[in-house]
This record gives sequence, structure tokens and C-alpha cells, in this order.
Amino acid sequence: MIAFIVNPVAGGGRAYRKIPEIRRIMKKRLIDYRIYITKYAGEGKILARKAALNGFKVVAAVGGDGTVLEVVNGIKGTQAALGIIPVGTGNDFARFFRIPKKIEKAIDVLIIGNIKVIDAAVINGILTFGNITSTGIASETAALAVRFKKFLSGILVYLTALLNVLFKYKPYSVKIKVDDKEIDREITIFAAGVLSYYGGGIRLLPGADPNDGYLDVMIVGNINKVKIFMLLPLVIFGKHINFKKLVEIYKAKKVEIEAEKEIPITVDGEILYGKKLEIKVEENAIKLCTL
Repeated sequence: MIAFIVNPVAGGGRAYRKIPEIRRIMKKRLIDYRIYITKYAGEGKILARKAALNGFKVVAAVGGDGTVLEVVNGIKGTQAALGIIPVGTGNDFARFFRIPKKIEKAIDVLIIGNIKVIDAAVINGILTFGNITSTGIASETAALAVRFKKFLSGILVYLTALLNVLFKYKPYSVKIKVDDKEIDREITIFAAGVLSYYGGGIRLLPGADPNDGYLDVMIVGNINKVKIFMLLPLVIFGKHINFKKLVEIYKAKKVEIEAEKEIPITVDGEILYGKKLEIKVEENAIKLCTL
């Protein structure tokens, strides 16, 4: 049995428009299913838990990374596996695991039932699927990108927002603790996670592995805009990590950040604000339907 948790506003309403196609495919496949449609932010978690406790073996997020985040927290501690129908704006989680964009093929992944157990991240006590948590330019860009989603899609949303942010960005002064190593930095970019992609396909953490039991951590300190523009095209393809003098890379079980003021923090497609951030890896935390 498969439960579909649909975020009707994901992807500019694409998720809602795909419901008839999901019904048609499931009827053809002769598989028991139910569709739950969220009415407000956070309800995806409630509906996902209800479905998991009612015996659904797979609970699928129909939306983007924000929808996946809610479903992950809903099924936590149950026997249900996470499924993905990627119809959001970024779909970075689905991209990492090569979940097909075509609805029929994505549903077949759920039906076939290949389950992979992967690591996740716990952010300030909340379980996430560990895609990427970021602050600095990356989170400022994500916050601004919301305005552009009505007109653009995918990586273009984030690149347009990034160009706007670059001209006015001032680095944050923060204290960072990477396991036992303490670092004081004015940061341009900070990112940590167990997966690679950010912002609709940017390979921010190209070395991340969801089965190695570690977070990948990247820090770019206070660099001038010329160097930022030099790094930008390299970041898209994950080549920025070759510049050791500009980009610091670590593997860690836990990372803590303390800032002097509230700063924007991007967590798996959602934007939070705070002065303190704790990120811990949680091994073998999520059962995922994948290829």
C-alpha cells in the first residue's frame, strides 16, 4: 500500500495538477493507495505519520524538498519507507538518488520496492533528510529565491537570486565547532549535509556520501567579490573544492555554529532564523525507495 502526501502549492501548483495522473497510474497498476492533500504548512508531517501508523508500507512526498522534510519527520520511528514524486522547484534530494521526473517512472520506483537505508542529519533536534544545511550567501540566496519562483524554475531561480545577493552581501562573524576543532570565521558560505545538491542542481558538497556516517562540511571565509565570481561557475559543477586556499572541507559527526546576531539558515529547502545551529549526523535513519 502506498500513501501519497501532496503539497498542492509545490512547484507552482504542479503537484496538485498531477493528482489525476497519479490516480490513473495507480488504477492501472492495481495497487492499493490513498492520496492525502495538505492544507497548511506542517500538515504533511501529521498526514505522513497517520498513513504510516495505518499500515502504509510506503509514504511518498509529492512535492519538493520541503515536502520531503515533512514526510521524513512524519514517518520517523515507523516501519514505513520514504517515497518521492519530485514535482517541486529544486528536487535536490530526488536528483541525488536519480529518482525519475516522469510521474509513471517515479511511481514504479515505489512499487518495485528497492529500499536503501541512508544517513540523515539532526538540525537543532529536528530530523532532516540531510540534503544541505547552509548559511551565508547560500541561505540569503534561498530566502530571495522565493520571490523568483513565480517566474522561473530549477537552477535559474537560484542563480538569479544569487546574482542579486552578491552585490550587497556582507560576511557573518561566527564561531564554528567541527567536532573538537574550533574555528572563528567571517563566512561567505557555510554548508553541511550528507548529500551533494543545493538550489536545483548546484553541487555544493560533491564529496558527500549518505552511507559513510559523516557530515560533509564546507566553509568559505571572507573573500572578495572577484574570487566569489571566480568560484561561482565551479560550484555549479562541484569543482570549487579543488581551491584549498579558498574552500575548507571537513568530515564531521557534529557541527555547531554561534553567530552574533540572528542569521538565515536553510534546512532542506526551508528557511529558519537563529543565532545557534547544531548539526549532527544520524546513521541509518531513513528507509528510502530508490532505483
